[in-house]
Amino acid sequence: MNLIGIYGFKKGNKKMKLVNRITALTLVMIFNIIAQVTHFEVKDLNLVVLGILALLLINLGYNLIKYKKDFITLSISSIAIIGISAIYIFPALGDLYVRNVIAWFYVSLFLIATVPQLLKQEPFTIAISKGGYPEPVTKTNSFLNINLLIAYIWAAIFLLAIILTIIPYSSSKLINTILSNVLPIIPQVTIGIYAAVKLPEKLMGRLKAAAPRFETVEDMFVSMPYGLNKQASKGVDTVVQFLLNGDEKIEDHFVIKDQICTHVKGLHPNPKTTVIADSKLWLDISNGDISGDEEFIKGSYQVEGDADLFLIFASLFAAPTSVKKEKKSKKKTSTFEYAKFAPKKIKNIVIFDGGARNQKFSKTTFMTDNFTKGAIEAGANVEYIKLSKMNIKDCSGCYTCWTKTPGECIYKDDMTELRKKYREADLVVFSSPLYIFNVTGTMKTFMDRLLPIMEPYMLSDEHGNTLHPDRYPELGKQGFVVFSSAGFPEVDHNFDGLRSMYKCWNSHSENMDLMGEFYLTASEIIVQPVYKKRREGIAEACQLAGKQIVEEGYISQKYMDVPQDVGTTKETFKTQADMFWSTMDGKESYLKSCPKFK
Repeated sequence: MNLIGIYGFKKGNKKMKLVNRITALTLVMIFNIIAQVTHFEVKDLNLVVLGILALLLINLGYNLIKYKKDFITLSISSIAIIGISAIYIFPALGDLYVRNVIAWFYVSLFLIATVPQLLKQEPFTIAISKGGYPEPVTKTNSFLNINLLIAYIWAAIFLLAIILTIIPYSSSKLINTILSNVLPIIPQVTIGIYAAVKLPEKLMGRLKAAAPRFETVEDMFVSMPYGLNKQASKGVDTVVQFLLNGDEKIEDHFVIKDQICTHVKGLHPNPKTTVIADSKLWLDISNGDISGDEEFIKGSYQVEGDADLFLIFASLFAAPTSVKKEKKSKKKTSTFEYAKFAPKKIKNIVIFDGGARNQKFSKTTFMTDNFTKGAIEAGANVEYIKLSKMNIKDCSGCYTCWTKTPGECIYKDDMTELRKKYREADLVVFSSPLYIFNVTGTMKTFMDRLLPIMEPYMLSDEHGNTLHPDRYPELGKQGFVVFSSAGFPEVDHNFDGLRSMYKCWNSHSENMDLMGEFYLTASEIIVQPVYKKRREGIAEACQLAGKQIVEEGYISQKYMDVPQDVGTTKETFKTQADMFWSTMDGKESYLKSCPKFK
C-alpha cells in the first residue's frame, strides 16, 4: 500500500521517530508475507514469529519511553503484538488474526486516523502537512481543521480497505490474495493522496476556524497568504504596503489579486494603500486585543492612498466563522412617481439651504453643491441662498397676506425677495439636514413664510386633495427637489417626518411638483478617509442628477438611491460611530475636531 500519507517522508520529521515507525511497519509486513507464504501455518516458523514478536515489543517499548504519543507506531505495533501473542495464548483468536492479517493491519491504520483527535491530540496528517507550510501557519486552527478533515477521509479509506481485504473474490487463493492486496490500495492512491496534497491548498481561507493569534508581526505576515478568505477577496485587486516601526521594523507588502495573496519583503514601487504604524500596535489590532477602527480614529496609525480598503481589510483575512452574516444596510427604492418635465425646460434653479453648518462641515450642502455642478455643466443658472444668513421673521398667523394685503406679508424682511426668487424659479431645491426627524427650524420658518404665494380659497385636484390655489399661475409649473442628511443608517422611521412634509407640499401645491429626493444616511462618517469611495460615489450621483434634470427633465431613481447605501453593515457602522463619539468626550468643540470636506 501507499504510505506517504502515514509516514510523512518529508523534511522536518525526526529521524529516529521515522526509523521507529518504519521498523514497526517492516516487521508487520514480514509477518504478513510469512503468513501468506506458509498458507497461514505460521507455527511452522515459531522462532521467526517469536523473533518478530520480540522485536515489536522492544520497538514499542522504545516508542513509549521516547515519544509517548506517537500513535502511528503505537497502533501498528499494538494490533500486531496482540494478534501474534494470541497465536500462542488464544489459538482461535490467533488463527482469526493470521488469516486476516492484512485486514488487521488496516484496522491499525484506521485507529491511527481516528484515535488521536478523539483523545484531543493532533491528527496524524499534521506531521505531513507541516513540511509544506511555514511554522506559524501550522499552529492555526484553520490548519488543524483541514488536517482533521483529511484524517477522517483517510479513516474512511482504511475502513473501506478493511472491507475490500476480507471479501472473498475467488476460489483461487492466488487470485484472492492478489485482489485483497491490490484493491484496497486504489482508493488510497486516487482519493487519499489527492486529499492529503490538494485539500490544504484548496481549503485554506475557506474552512471554518477560530481566528489565530500571533506572537510576532513577522509570523502573522508569513501566515496571511494562507489565511486569505477566498469569498471575501473576490474581485479585490490591490497592493498594501506596511511600514512598521518599534519592536519590529518591517517594510513588507502584500499583493492581493485573483483570490491569491502574496507576501513580499521590501517596498513596492506603487502601492495602492500604505499603512504606517507601530509594530506592537498593529499586532494587537490584528490579534483583536484592541480596535483598529478606534485607533485609526484616534490617529494612532496612518493610512495613505486607498484608505477605504480598510473597510474590508479585516474580512479579507477573517475565517468564515468570524465573518458576520449580517447584510449591508440596503437602500429602499421609492415607489413614488416623481414629476418629469420636458428636456431643457429647467433653466433657472434656486437652492434654499436651511442648515446651520457651512460647506466645510455640512453633508447636505455637500450633496447640493455637487448637484449644482451638474446643473451648471448642463447650462442652467443656479442661485444658492443660505437661509441662516437671511433676515426671516416667524410667521405670526395673522392672515394679512390673504386679506388686507393679498400676497404681501406684514413683515418687510428678506422673505419678500426670497418668495419672488422661489416662485420664478423653474426648479427649487430644499436643502436641510435632519433635525429631530424633520427640517431645521430655519427651513420650517422659511416654509411657513411662503404662505402669501397661495390664495386662501380652496379647490380639489384630480386625486381629491384639498389645496389652496396658486397666486401666480401665469408663471406655470415648477419642480422641486429635496436634499437631507442624517446620522442614523436607515431612511425609514428616520426621514419619515421630513418626507411626509414635502410629499404634502407636492400634493397640496397647484403648480409645484416633486422631482426627486436625496436622503443621505450615516452621513457623519463620509468625511472619514475609509469612506472615500462612498463619498465619491455620492458626489458623482448628485452631479449626474443635476445634469440630467436640466438636460432630460427628470432624475433617475438610481441616483437617488446612492446616498442611502451606507456601504457597510449596520453593526459595523454603529461600532465605528460609537468609537468616534467616544473620542469626542471632553473635547471643546465637535466642529474643531471632526474632519472637514475642504
